Amino acid sequence: MRRKFDMVIAGVGGQGILLASNIIGQACIYEGIPVKGAETHGMSQRGGSVEAHIRIGGVYGPKVPAGKADLLLAFEPLEGARYSHYLKKGGIAIINLFPIPPSTAPYPEIEKLLGMIKEKTPRCISENFTDISLKIGSVRILNVLMLGVSARFLPLKPVNIEKAIKKVVKKEFIQINLSAFKKGYEYISLRTF
Repeated sequence: MRRKFDMVIAGVGGQGILLASNIIGQACIYEGIPVKGAETHGMSQRGGSVEAHIRIGGVYGPKVPAGKADLLLAFEPLEGARYSHYLKKGGIAIINLFPIPPSTAPYPEIEKLLGMIKEKTPRCISENFTDISLKIGSVRILNVLMLGVSARFLPLKPVNIEKAIKKVVKKEFIQINLSAFKKGYEYISLRTF
């Protein structure tokens, strides 16, 4: 029996949080692992905060309790800091360093935001993944690129995540998303904590 694995994906509306969540859910189905999820959309249509909770192999409710997430996947640094309270001690944080400032307030310093996250866990991978996704071909693949980075830590076979990408992503975008996933998966092999 596989161990349970809890993760939270956070970002702003339009970054593909829900698509990433659906890909993981579909990969779990392919592997025959129970999965539950919950989403909070907020003002997602206007670039507001969005979060998705994914509980792989668990038996409890769909929302990850504070201090229990094995992994935080944050597509935006402020949202990473906002949802870092979900991380358990020794959990992993993967943070995109490209900021999307709200129109109503000044944006905090990135280093301060990272400091807040690192207070929760020293296991933090931070990079401007937006720039990497642009080099691959589109900012719209940021979610799948970062999913590739997280895949080394998920209790899922990469082949099943790729299969899920083929099922969930629109046909005309499958190839670029598969390339993004592979690039993200390769990225983590070059890094250490």
